[in-house]
Amino acid sequence: MLPSPLLLLLLLCVSGHNVHAHYTSGDVVYHPLSHFWTGVGFCPAGDIDHEGISAALAAPEVQMNLRQIAALPVGAVTHIRIHWLLELVQFLQYDMSGVPMYDFGKFDTFIDFLHEELRLSPVLEFMGNPGQVFTENPQQISFFWDHLVKTTLNHQIVRHGSARMANWRYETWNEPDLHGYNTLNLTVDYYLDYVQAVRRGLSKAGAAHGHSSSNLPMYRALRGPAGLFKSLNGHPRCWKLLELCNQRMVHCPIDVLSFHRKGLNGSAVEIVNASLTLLQQIFEEYPNLKQLPVANDEADPVAGWSTPREFQADVRYGVTLMSMVMQHWHAKLSGGALSRLESISHDNAFLSYHPHEFTQRTLLAHFRMNETQPPHSQFVQKPVYAALGMLAKLGSRAADMELVNMDTKHSVQVWRTVSGGMGGPGQYMATIFLSPEEAVPKITPFHHKYTLNMSIANESAFITELMVPQSTDPFHLWTQAGSPAYPNATLREAMRRVQTPRLYETGPIWQYNSELVINSASIPLPWAMLLRVCSATWPKLKRPQQLSIVEVTHREVFISWREHPKSTQCLRSYEVWFKQRGGQGFAVDWQLISRDWHLPYPSFQYAPNGQISSVNGFYKVRGVDVFNETSPFSQIVEYLEL
Repeated sequence: MLPSPLLLLLLLCVSGHNVHAHYTSGDVVYHPLSHFWTGVGFCPAGDIDHEGISAALAAPEVQMNLRQIAALPVGAVTHIRIHWLLELVQFLQYDMSGVPMYDFGKFDTFIDFLHEELRLSPVLEFMGNPGQVFTENPQQISFFWDHLVKTTLNHQIVRHGSARMANWRYETWNEPDLHGYNTLNLTVDYYLDYVQAVRRGLSKAGAAHGHSSSNLPMYRALRGPAGLFKSLNGHPRCWKLLELCNQRMVHCPIDVLSFHRKGLNGSAVEIVNASLTLLQQIFEEYPNLKQLPVANDEADPVAGWSTPREFQADVRYGVTLMSMVMQHWHAKLSGGALSRLESISHDNAFLSYHPHEFTQRTLLAHFRMNETQPPHSQFVQKPVYAALGMLAKLGSRAADMELVNMDTKHSVQVWRTVSGGMGGPGQYMATIFLSPEEAVPKITPFHHKYTLNMSIANESAFITELMVPQSTDPFHLWTQAGSPAYPNATLREAMRRVQTPRLYETGPIWQYNSELVINSASIPLPWAMLLRVCSATWPKLKRPQQLSIVEVTHREVFISWREHPKSTQCLRSYEVWFKQRGGQGFAVDWQLISRDWHLPYPSFQYAPNGQISSVNGFYKVRGVDVFNETSPFSQIVEYLEL
């Protein structure tokens, strides 16, 4: 018997009367969608000097935090913006001509970790004072910045090649009008000289000897001024740079106008409105800047990452981040001040600390287990982490955001995207449904009839995943257990079992115009749903790559792997297999150690119990798609605990 084309997908709550809303995907206009929200950032803890920043970024807990962030689905996070990264460069001495000489050893080590192992591109902010060279030589500041920028990039070009660095981003000094950041005490004039020097250094980097056109260096865009843009008197450096650019656009040192605008009360729309207000002010005063792309690289719900707020612990933050992306897309299509939006980034890659493991603005809850020998760190992925993974599944073309009214005050946000196909909806569809961020007073059923109009060469399949309070909320389990500073292995496993979106429904679609109905009323607000529809002609799952196993603590490992781009949109879950070495060195049978886990993202933390007594042995991973077909296994990797 063929499945009915009427498929129950989701329980949705609203107040008011029952409502029916009909949408046909054939009526929708799709626009090219670059995934513009894939940046994260943080500031390392500790002293702002070579020793302090080096120690902070080499700390095992910081590196595991980054490793987990990199283990999101492919494309979820592509760039990481880390303050004071240049402090990893160590000043050695001046040469005979008085030019600084630098040791790039620790800088290289960290960049290699980001670039080679994690496949993350740095956003390199030109801020720092290696060996105090800039404060000791104020009259040489312009030449020394030109030299440091050019030398740093040339060193990396030799190591990585220009092509592999094509995705790197470069930015001027972060928030230069704030005393806490402006450690060089740059005056307005010196700041403008510094920006021009950075631009010259970028332009010179990679230049070969000779002057033929084939030897011209690759042009690298400079972002700036990365400012808050408060009052003209209080923030003169950023405003003065804009004035300079407006007067002489051909000589403007920045190529992307970057700014920082956060919300005030945790609302997504606040961030967009604040950005629009700022840009409208800038363009009115400096109209020539309208031609520049713009970027908000600290687009967060509220300022102050370390201030504990309960909404940052649970599903609400995840829903807010997804809503913020959707609101920015709507503003970009609306033709206003954000029409040239290039990117947004979130400052949420920090390392949380006790007693605010979940409630600080982070992607992961960090537990410092001080009672083990040696002490170690445990991480649990928060719902906002899951939200980034859901966004990564969106297609390459997107419609404008739609609002489906729930009552006079609340609406469901719907965002449809597609990939593949020519002229039609495509072979792959991914739609996000987003509830209001807060619950409504009265709850009655709501019906949303969603009609798919999809060109299907042969059969297709759908999959829905939910992010919803309590059932995908590790914070809820932790608080129910008394919020222990050192959660035991049982509680840690329980939290990790609910840290991913919940697989709600999946199955085949046999009708050309299949009707998917959102219907009923038992899921608490807020929630997010990702609906994916895959044609059987869409590329099949590729083999997982670069399987990696790293120690967490004794008899516990973090397993991650790399996904092949454009082959995991139709993934349902991963399987992790393990073969333990026998007592005499002989191998036993392979065992599915992720049985009963929903693993939509490319990582798994393994702490054996029961019959398996060791993490020593062989590991392999494969994916399972919505058609219940499996990918080839990854390469087998052996792990030996020392």
